[in-house]
Amino acid sequence: MSMLPELNLTAARNNFSSLYDQAYREYNPILIKRRRDEEVLMLRRDLVQDTLRAYPLQAQEVQEPDSSVTLVMPVLELVVNGPTRDKAVDELVTELKAYARDFFAQSALFFHAPNRRHHFPYLLRVLLCNSDEEIRSLIEVENAA
Repeated sequence: MSMLPELNLTAARNNFSSLYDQAYREYNPILIKRRRDEEVLMLRRDLVQDTLRAYPLQAQEVQEPDSSVTLVMPVLELVVNGPTRDKAVDELVTELKAYARDFFAQSALFFHAPNRRHHFPYLLRVLLCNSDEEIRSLIEVENAA
């Protein structure tokens, strides 16, 4: 049994407006249960975004011999290249969006892949963004040694 307030799905459906107010106005997470082992958490978007800040989107910058820039994001196993740092970051934003969409379109597959499951918080962080600029602002680029 959780320490969070729990409601079964029927009660949650019947009291949805009140639950929404509790989650949104009062900042209270609500746990909704169906059957014995199905649970869903209702939580404000901004609180989720704050929580996900613990999962930084860090990329390492590598200057290539041809003067292009490669960005490596080890945590998500992404590598992109562009003629400049800005173009490489643009490419990384594109790759992050594509991977996030693919991950959640096939979430059952990715959640059962032990080498991909840990990508969830990083990709949720991307999906919660409203624009490419917002995704770009999350990317922390470091010079590779």
